[in-house]
Amino acid sequence: MKKIVLSCAMLLFFGGTFISCKEKTKEKEVIIKEESTTTEDVEEEGVLERVGKEVDEEVDEEVDETIDKIGDE
Repeated sequence: MKKIVLSCAMLLFFGGTFISCKEKTKEKEVIIKEESTTTEDVEEEGVLERVGKEVDEEVDEEVDETIDKIGDE
């Protein structure tokens, strides 16, 4: 009887250690939603190109004005 109780206790003890060491955390699944971009949403020119064009236009106007002033003298 003593052997049966000890063997049951050992079985429960060792069985509990294997079960408690089991990994209980689940891996999180990352879902990435892909969306296609349309040509309307994407600008063909970036910020630098637009600013560069504006600066070029202003410089061209100033150059034209100075050429007109020189031509009038």
